[in-house]
Order: sequence, then C-alpha cells, then structure tokens
Amino acid sequence: MTSGYKATLFGLTGKVNSNSWKGFNAGEVLFLGASGSRRGTSADADWEITFRFAASANALGISVGPISGISKKGWEYLWVRYADAEDAGSNAIVKRPVAAYVERVYDEGNFSALGI
Repeated sequence: MTSGYKATLFGLTGKVNSNSWKGFNAGEVLFLGASGSRRGTSADADWEITFRFAASANALGISVGPISGISKKGWEYLWVRYADAEDAGSNAIVKRPVAAYVERVYDEGNFSALGI
C-alpha cells in the first residue's frame, strides 16, 4: 500500500459520495473509513483492506405542515423553524412550521479514488 493511497483513504473518510457510485445516487453513501493488514511479511505482500460505509437514501418531495417540495440528500440534515400561531378552532396557541432548512453535514468526495 502506497503512502499516496493511505492519504486517499484518510482524505475520503467522513465524506459522502459526490457522484453516483456502486448503484447509489450522489450524497447517499458515507465513507466511515478502512482498516487493513499486510498478508505476508515481505515488503511487496498484498494488503487485505476492509472498507466501511453507511447509506442513507436521498429524499424528495418532503412536506412539513404547509411547507412542501423539500428535497435533501441522504446525509444532509433537515430542520424546521416554528412560530407561535393561534388555532382558531381550539382558541389555543400552537407551534406552526414557518421555514425548513437543509444543511450539509459532510463534505463530498470522489469515491472512484478508492479503486474498488
């Protein structure tokens, strides 16, 4: 294993796929890292590497109360801001959604560099 490939593994850990990859759409796969060991004692022996991933599907057409048409990639975070409003039917103050926000949690990376 080259130091360049180790740097690639390090650089992609904690990233989501920037393009379609292995049947998943962009943003759906999170690379959790890799571990491995050499299969022999010689300097040119092969390495056995275990790659770890997690997947979360992209979501389209999400609705929160009257707010509709929300889309988010699998590992993005959706949060909603609420405000007090009067419910005329029950004459009570209730919370109503007034805005929805989608935040990026993880940076993207090109998983083709993993070579798998």
